[in-house]
Amino acid sequence: MFRMLRTLPFTLALAALSIITACGGSSSAKFRLVNAIPDIPGNPPFDVLIDGKVVETAVNFDSVTPASGYLSVSSGSRHLQLFPTGTTTGAYFDGNVSLNSGTDYTVTATGSAASNTIVAPLFTDNNTAPTSGNAGLRFIQASPSGLSSLQSVDIYLVAPGTTDISGISPSISSVAYPSASTYLSVPAGAYDILITPAGFKAINIDDQNQSFSSGQIRTYVLVDVLNGGSMSSTPLVLNDLN
Repeated sequence: MFRMLRTLPFTLALAALSIITACGGSSSAKFRLVNAIPDIPGNPPFDVLIDGKVVETAVNFDSVTPASGYLSVSSGSRHLQLFPTGTTTGAYFDGNVSLNSGTDYTVTATGSAASNTIVAPLFTDNNTAPTSGNAGLRFIQASPSGLSSLQSVDIYLVAPGTTDISGISPSISSVAYPSASTYLSVPAGAYDILITPAGFKAINIDDQNQSFSSGQIRTYVLVDVLNGGSMSSTPLVLNDLN
């Protein structure tokens, strides 16, 4: 079964008070950050710094910070750095992100530490409630290994118990690495979520009887297994809107 988020400690450094603003402020944006880097030697956590100030600590692989909701930060061009926890040397990522006022974002740190290909793409979240009777789903392809040597994936939402998809078109097609799908609106209810290499009908991930209630929004983050080499069969599930 897909696992829901584990609770993570929420630590906001006092030094960050100059850049973190009150939620909903007119000049603030909101963001959360996913650690999808599978092969950092020893699997240590990292700290998140904005403009040189720590805003979150000890973010483990295959997790999101904060565990629920978002951090609020001044909008504009912000300097994002990811350092081994407790240090300010040897950054895993060091770059700028552009945040618009009043907008929610998901930053997804992914890639390979071994090959020095770590990236942190920024995705705009849509937390507008779905229309009555519907739920919203989105998928982020953050697995550098992908499926069967292909990084792009197709996603099928089908009736529970469906095993033959030979005559079924993908619900979401060709989600490339590292990118996010558009949001898919589906009637509330139970579905099997099937994930295949793009353009192929071989089911690599099959999660049965996933239930969605009216008004919910979920983001599924596809990640590698620990140490990399293949896609995990248990994507990280973000509760965007309950």
